[in-house]
Amino acid sequence: MSDAIDRLVRESRPELGTREARDVNWTEVDRGLFGRIEAERRAERAALKSSKGRLWALVAGGLAAAAAVALIVGKAREPRTMDPVQVVADESAGSVVAIEGDGQLMIDGKPGRVGAELHLGDVLETHGAQATIERPGKLTVVVEQGAKATVARTQGALVLALDRGAVEAQVVPVPSGEAFAVDVGPSRVAVHGTHLRVARTGDHVVVDLTEGVVSLGPAPRIGSTLGSLVTAPAHAEFTATDAEGTLVVSHDALTVRAAASFVPVGPSRASLPALAAAPVKSEPADTRPPSSSGAAPRPDVRSPGSSPGRAATMLAEPDPEAAIVAAVRACVASRPHADNVTVVVTTTVRLELRADGSVQSARFDPPVAPDVNGCASGPIYGTHFTHGGSLSVPVDVRVPSSAP
Repeated sequence: MSDAIDRLVRESRPELGTREARDVNWTEVDRGLFGRIEAERRAERAALKSSKGRLWALVAGGLAAAAAVALIVGKAREPRTMDPVQVVADESAGSVVAIEGDGQLMIDGKPGRVGAELHLGDVLETHGAQATIERPGKLTVVVEQGAKATVARTQGALVLALDRGAVEAQVVPVPSGEAFAVDVGPSRVAVHGTHLRVARTGDHVVVDLTEGVVSLGPAPRIGSTLGSLVTAPAHAEFTATDAEGTLVVSHDALTVRAAASFVPVGPSRASLPALAAAPVKSEPADTRPPSSSGAAPRPDVRSPGSSPGRAATMLAEPDPEAAIVAAVRACVASRPHADNVTVVVTTTVRLELRADGSVQSARFDPPVAPDVNGCASGPIYGTHFTHGGSLSVPVDVRVPSSAP
């Protein structure tokens, strides 16, 4: 039975729809279709004439489509690497909350005022006055008298390019990445959260750190700064053209310039524009000779015993090198990574030790990820040796894949 039906279908298939097709007026079908298309075009042209904005949108869309076609054709003919074009909103660099002194603050060559909002590319100059800038809840910056700085970055961390003079900042710590940075020529002083002052005279740079940890190194185009870690209290000096190669650090509290007394940063400060940081001396930090009178450290400067890791300097660990290796391995292992990836890190921790065996400076060679750098800095600077001098601690880390 089924074979008969299949045969009937095969025999009748050539005739299916033939009669109906003969009854269709295809000329009228074509005329109606193209008439509808033309009517839609006329309506679109009329709408475009009544709106220049829409006309420009159409032109821009056409250009974008042409660019996309050109890119596809170019890639088909010859493989190449294209830099992505990104449109980034201009995030505020903060606002001026105070101007102190008989002079004035200039913003892009024009007199600035309290309440002025700063943006990417703004050039700040102080003549006979100092200005206080605040990013509520993030940081407070004092641009001292005679300083010139440019807002170099606003997305995420605020970066100021310092041409001359000094800036001092109180920065709220962030869990990862950098919260604030100062560029001096090709070098950068970057912080996660701290109180510091950066002064520049020509290519000579002085950093006075009273809280936290800073990273000193070449200014990266993107990402975090990889360089030498310096913990508070510290007085550091270097040449802007070679920060790591010329870096000299002292952790003697008497060499660290006294910190300015800032009003705590936070949303409440925005409602008090008349308040400002306490006046800051305008002389460069490197011109003030260290005290030799043997007097006790000033109360507004943290003593060495209160700095990160210094409590451990009273007693050397049984195996300080193994402690550093273990700390770095733990920091690498704690980083998130894909389940099917095995992480392998080979680096060397270059240490400069004081005579009492405490760590004066440390750097990774080659550099490690910024979050590993920050994670390991506390344990490294808290380690104590039985000798001074220079030391290299090789570290090999392998975090196996967790995939089955």
